[in-house]
Amino acid sequence: MTHLRLEKFDTSKNYIGMKTFDCGNEMINAFVQKSLKKRVKKHLSHAYVLLDKDENERFVGFYTLDSFSIARDDFDSNKQPSGLPPVIPVVKLSMLGLDRSMQGQGIGKRLLKDVFLKVYQISQLAGCAGVYLLAEKDAVSFYRSLGFIGIKADNPLPMFLNIEIILDFLKNVKP
Repeated sequence: MTHLRLEKFDTSKNYIGMKTFDCGNEMINAFVQKSLKKRVKKHLSHAYVLLDKDENERFVGFYTLDSFSIARDDFDSNKQPSGLPPVIPVVKLSMLGLDRSMQGQGIGKRLLKDVFLKVYQISQLAGCAGVYLLAEKDAVSFYRSLGFIGIKADNPLPMFLNIEIILDFLKNVKP
């Protein structure tokens, strides 16, 4: 996997393959092709892109992070974490996509490891109780396998991962 490189999205760059990106999810594909650059330019998201060095730095994956908050009352009563304030500051993983040709190789987990590192860094600068995301049906089991919990039954499913789990994960992962 040394042929892959992750970098912060640069709105002044034209990424090879970005206009034809296909992760198998039409909403995510359309976001990459039409909205990603605009959101980053407006400071609504920060994005990190995965490039394939073997294919002229082709755009093969990405994720976006936003500042966000969720209400403690949004959790189903049996899943409500204890000790949290009424409004919970989180980092929202708004989008994550990986080219179809790269799926099933553990690269998505590597992208999430980078997300967790960024969330840890943010937690060192400002209040942050964890990561929040909206998971499509086909991604729910993937996120659950990493420790995310469903907040309430909905589609897409709102999910949360507590910062303590992220810290434990980072302690046990190889650099």
